[in-house]
Amino acid sequence: MKFKFSWLNSRKSLFFCSLFDFALCSYLFFDKFTYPILNYSILLFLTIINSLIWVISSYIFGRYAFTTFEKLNLFTTQFIKTLFIVFFNLLFTLILFRIFWDWNYMNFESFSNYLNDLSSFYIKIFILSGFSQSLAGLYFSKKHTKFSIWLFLGNENSAKYLKKLIGNKSKFKIKTFNQKYLLNNELKAHGIIIDDEEILGKKNIQFLFDLNNKGMKFMKISNWCERYLNRYPPELVKVSDIIGGKFSYDENSLKARIKRIYESILSLLILIFTLPIIVFASLLIKFEDGGPIFYTQCRNGFEGKKFKIIKLRTMIIDAEKKGAQWAGRSDSRITKIGRILRKLRIDELPQLLLVLSGEMSLIGPRPERPKIDILLRESIPNYDLRYSIKPGISGWAQVNYPYGASINDSKYKLSYDIYYIKNFSILLDCMIFFKTLRLVINGKGSVPIKK
Repeated sequence: MKFKFSWLNSRKSLFFCSLFDFALCSYLFFDKFTYPILNYSILLFLTIINSLIWVISSYIFGRYAFTTFEKLNLFTTQFIKTLFIVFFNLLFTLILFRIFWDWNYMNFESFSNYLNDLSSFYIKIFILSGFSQSLAGLYFSKKHTKFSIWLFLGNENSAKYLKKLIGNKSKFKIKTFNQKYLLNNELKAHGIIIDDEEILGKKNIQFLFDLNNKGMKFMKISNWCERYLNRYPPELVKVSDIIGGKFSYDENSLKARIKRIYESILSLLILIFTLPIIVFASLLIKFEDGGPIFYTQCRNGFEGKKFKIIKLRTMIIDAEKKGAQWAGRSDSRITKIGRILRKLRIDELPQLLLVLSGEMSLIGPRPERPKIDILLRESIPNYDLRYSIKPGISGWAQVNYPYGASINDSKYKLSYDIYYIKNFSILLDCMIFFKTLRLVINGKGSVPIKK
């Protein structure tokens, strides 16, 4: 059973709301700015670009996030966010028109009409998008609070393991398999999770066939974690899966080549646009303590090959004179400027040079230090799977889990890395990229979680 795009399963609200917003914005924009000065192809181009900017900025600033039921506050919160996006997008719209509009033909009357239409467009998009997204928030936030009940068919230890995996705050409820639940219709189970196929021989197999024919879902524990948790716990990886190539990455495949091309182009563009920020940050680092601006460190890369990363220095000089160690939540080694750079991920920008050189990817598992790798390899099963693909500046683990500072954190993040390796796609890379932008703007995920 394949779940190539299983990460879409828990993001239905995101795609529904963003597609609706894109269609609404496109219709209103195209309808308002039909001028002889703009030919059809330019108008269509402006419509698509403007709508994309609207949707992307709305995602980054959290307009499509409906995780809690805010009741009456939902409308207030949504309209405040929408108003902020209106001002944010107005700037880009003015820039687009300044570039593509032939202002030589503009007179006072046409300019007045242009301003009226621009105002009318943003008033309409503010009201219609704000109201529609608020209604969507009411629907999806209510749906988010509903529990999904699954029956577990396996031994007691495996059941405890699964419950520990999903945690107490999950919307999933795991119940031990019992035929009476289904026969007496006492429990509306979403499906049955099977720990080991051999256990079916000890059960009434015909009874399970009857349930299957009635539409009951059956999933192995590994497939269930992959589909509903968007993770693949390392303990569940079997040797047969590795031999079968489920976690292999072909660097010469068409998909890998496309990834290399678009990541190189994107990295070059980001470097060009952020060069003033890098220069300014470098000056601040130098002025703070007079130490070196850049920091290099040996890391393990693709297939375990060692390479050196380069970052803007965020710690004091000789921060690791006592040996390699994880950064703590209130680490005294981090400088004042360093805390800001880490929070905004500015210190990571020089690594884009390594993406251009081919030693790293823009998206992939974060590379670790060799000494810490030795420790993690001894404590976490199948740890080396993370090096079956090029390491990245950001990754599925980074956007789904905060900064790791322990063996347990590393084990948890590895489950996301393994999931990414198994489900790698260009679409998933795009999702990770935009989630990274949202984390950078919100300043989240750059420090270890509280214990």
